[in-house]
Amino acid sequence: MADPSTAPSAGHLVSRYVRASFPQRIGAIMVDGMLFCVLVLVPAWIISWGFGPGGMTGCGLTTANLDGECIASAEALRFTRIVFYALSALWVLWYSRSISQGASVGKRSTEILVIDAKTGKTISFRRAVLRTLLSALSFLFFFVGMLVAITNRERRAAHDLIMGTRVISP
Repeated sequence: MADPSTAPSAGHLVSRYVRASFPQRIGAIMVDGMLFCVLVLVPAWIISWGFGPGGMTGCGLTTANLDGECIASAEALRFTRIVFYALSALWVLWYSRSISQGASVGKRSTEILVIDAKTGKTISFRRAVLRTLLSALSFLFFFVGMLVAITNRERRAAHDLIMGTRVISP
């Protein structure tokens, strides 16, 4: 029977991984950002334009509007926001599900994984959702969370420090 005192500690297991490089993380953000545009922004625009108040006739050149100016009503803007928020919520759930399995599409494409900083295992879906929301806040505030990654020794972003995760390159 193995002696428990000689078994590797969780800290030792985590420390054997190589942290993801900054270019890898930026590449993953770019891929995931493009997916967000394709799966959320474009469909939100198409749905709003095609099915929202005013439909496809809301904008464009007409005899009364020769300069091509498009003025959206408050009702149309409200509809667009609702569609965008609904699709964004679905995105957060899908993205978080992939993070809870180790990596998003962007992270898989740059060969990096998200793991628990202490155990080295993948994180729960709940933690992935919270981490995703925190990283979205970071994006809204000009990537402040990623700037934290530049300034600390472990190169962990603010959302990783708060959620106890680490991004590694296996």
